[in-house]
Amino acid sequence: MQSRRIVHLMILAAAASLLWGCSGAGGGGSQASSVASSAKSSAAVESSSAMPSSSSARQTEGGEVMTDNIKVFAQNSIRITMGNKKIYIDPFQMKESPKDADFIFITHEHSDHYSPEDMKKVAGNNTTLILPESMQGKKAEASKIVARIETVKPSETKTVDGLEFTTVPAYNTNKQFHPKSNGWVGYILNVNGSKIYIAGDMDATDEAKAVKCDVALVPVGGTYTMTATEAADLINIIQPKVAIPVHYGSVVGSAADANTFKEKVKAPIKVEIPF
Repeated sequence: MQSRRIVHLMILAAAASLLWGCSGAGGGGSQASSVASSAKSSAAVESSSAMPSSSSARQTEGGEVMTDNIKVFAQNSIRITMGNKKIYIDPFQMKESPKDADFIFITHEHSDHYSPEDMKKVAGNNTTLILPESMQGKKAEASKIVARIETVKPSETKTVDGLEFTTVPAYNTNKQFHPKSNGWVGYILNVNGSKIYIAGDMDATDEAKAVKCDVALVPVGGTYTMTATEAADLINIIQPKVAIPVHYGSVVGSAADANTFKEKVKAPIKVEIPF
């Protein structure tokens, strides 16, 4: 319907222009010229309003992924902005208390990932908490902080309050800190048209190697997770457009690990070091 109106206005503009040409410089020509100008302006406005807005898109026309809506605080503590919504993952060592979270995602129950003290700092009046089903024992405690709790299993896709996400099993393959049997997870969030993978604490598992995403936030600190080299090898396999190292500089790992990771990730993948 809108496209028909645009065509109608363009025809009107063309007809008015023809009338102006036939009338010469007389008064009729001036009036026709005004009609033509008005019709062309209306057509331009209609055409402009028919075009989709790109202000909320996280990818440019050239396919570049924008990450200005992603903030890493410490360890695996991350905030992602989706329009007017705030998504927190594993809030930890939060220096401020914004209390603006629409969602809090927890990857597993270790204290540097599940921190009720920090959850209280970010939770608002209507916050939804998403955590692994294996953390059922934490629900009574968490229910005093958030308005709603959703539990998830590894390898499932859900949509909660308009946010679509997929869980990815997160576990160790060559150490015992994060057993697969615990059912802990990473998340792939569908945010503003981009898929953002927050790996959680894990090694380069078969499930992680099969992830398809635009942005990947992966641990690089070693000891409990992948080393910087192992993380870079994983990124070179899954080929996101942007990779962001996390899980260093607090409990384990250092800025040197982030730099090693960046050196070993191959172009054209872009690496952004958060701190």
